[in-house]
Amino acid sequence: MNISILKNTTILTFSLMTAFAYAPLANAQTAHGIAAVVNDDVITTYDLRQRSLFMMATQGIEPTDEAKKQIFTQAMRNLVDEKLQIQEAKKFDQTISNDEVTHGVQNILSRNGINIDEFAQRLASAGISISTLQDQVRSEIAWERIIGGLYGSRIRISDAQIDETLNRLSANAEKPSYRLAEIYIEATPDIGGMDGAMQGAAAMIEQLGQGVPMPVLARQFSSAPSSAKGGDIGWIREGELREEINAVIVQMEKGQVSNPIQVPGGVYIVALADKQVSTTETFYTLSQINYQIEDETELPAAKAALKTASEAAKSCDTLDNDVKEIEGVGSNAMGEIKAGDLTEDILNILSATNEGEVSAPMETGSALVAVMVCKQEVRGSNIPSREQVENRLLSQQEAQASRRHLRDLRRKATIVSR
Repeated sequence: MNISILKNTTILTFSLMTAFAYAPLANAQTAHGIAAVVNDDVITTYDLRQRSLFMMATQGIEPTDEAKKQIFTQAMRNLVDEKLQIQEAKKFDQTISNDEVTHGVQNILSRNGINIDEFAQRLASAGISISTLQDQVRSEIAWERIIGGLYGSRIRISDAQIDETLNRLSANAEKPSYRLAEIYIEATPDIGGMDGAMQGAAAMIEQLGQGVPMPVLARQFSSAPSSAKGGDIGWIREGELREEINAVIVQMEKGQVSNPIQVPGGVYIVALADKQVSTTETFYTLSQINYQIEDETELPAAKAALKTASEAAKSCDTLDNDVKEIEGVGSNAMGEIKAGDLTEDILNILSATNEGEVSAPMETGSALVAVMVCKQEVRGSNIPSREQVENRLLSQQEAQASRRHLRDLRRKATIVSR
């Protein structure tokens, strides 16, 4: 699966003409000092200025002192991470060609309807080199290869994991669903821990209030796996997210942005794009075993025979063969039946019967019948397919592996800021 790990390679919907406002800043300092050393690689002050200017220009951020401080901090963190990622790629003999980088840049710009030559000219007019975007793309391609190579073959999503997720979604099927976007600011020491994360979250909310789109900020600043998608986490049912966030979103209105939500390890900001209540229906795929009776004197024999048949039943696929040697017992497939077409008494019996099990026997007048639940499925709006659930779980685990590996690299690295 191809996932985007980094968060700063999408050009935003702002007009790049705003970049002209930053030309004086770009020209104010031209000396190439050392901003930081990452192991043996140098980040120059020129690199830092270029990245900061690029981020401000493409986000349409007014270059106030506070905004520049925030952008410089994030730009430095991004540059350090990219150095570590490229160093890791070299360790595994991964070389990213210029053609691959050019193709990556073209894909990013074309998705935003921007011509690459025009984009480069606009940046140059503001004193910003397009190489800052090329460097980001190069590190992203390299990192995707590293994560795919190291963890791609190790990550396996079991049927049990998919079933557990689907069961949880089905259990909450009639609860409201929320279309959410998020920004997560990790309370790392380099930003001042939880106090720094809260300040950063407050700055994000202020920029959102000034009209900067959520996807813009999420791609640049969020530490959540959703950052590569602009913070979009899709439709989430009430109760799926952690308690601190769930308590906030149930009180939000469509279009609203939350206040900072502090959780262990960091701070969230969530935006509610939409809300809806699902309509659902449960479908049962059933098979039955039965014992024909003519009068009540046969009832004890019928119950004993069905008990033996229930214990012998292994699955719906093998049911006929499982019970064929039991005297008086017959079986047949009932197919798929909608819950709304069943009586309340039968629904009560089915609710006490797990998938793959045989229900308690029911008297139908001329027969004693037990039902085997082959499959139970809740269908309705916003309930994902098995494939969608599997892809979601894969993406989550790959993103977690990426964060852990990058965190380990930071921990082991020698990083000196000047």
